Amino acid sequence: MLERWHKDLHTALSHYINVANTNWDTIAPFLLMAHRAQPHSVTGYSPFYLLHGREMQLPGNDNLKARCAQEGTSPDRRIENLKSSLRMAYKEVAKGNRKAHQSNKRFYDRKAKVQHFEENDGVFVHPCDERWFDQEI
Repeated sequence: MLERWHKDLHTALSHYINVANTNWDTIAPFLLMAHRAQPHSVTGYSPFYLLHGREMQLPGNDNLKARCAQEGTSPDRRIENLKSSLRMAYKEVAKGNRKAHQSNKRFYDRKAKVQHFEENDGVFVHPCDERWFDQEI
């Protein structure tokens, strides 16, 4: 999944980067902001929401007005609202992850081949894996 994300990030950067490839560091924060604001297809929530308990306020004309906190809402009440919304979101995420895991397992199992090993069968140990050199086999 991380490699897929890197590919998407690379593709997005390639659309906005200058010819000299020197402005990627000014473009990357905007691409990351867009990623964090986008709801995930499995969970239905954006990464920003799962971290902060609210959706990201993106720049726009409506956001230029000053916002005042609702009167009569105590800090304790706001914290309780935040906790309850995050609890609900985490339950939904866990349910979505279970569904995604089952779906991914079915997809993997379609092409997976069962391998049977018998006692004294030879197996290949990659020579670069130094952990195996110090162990008795």
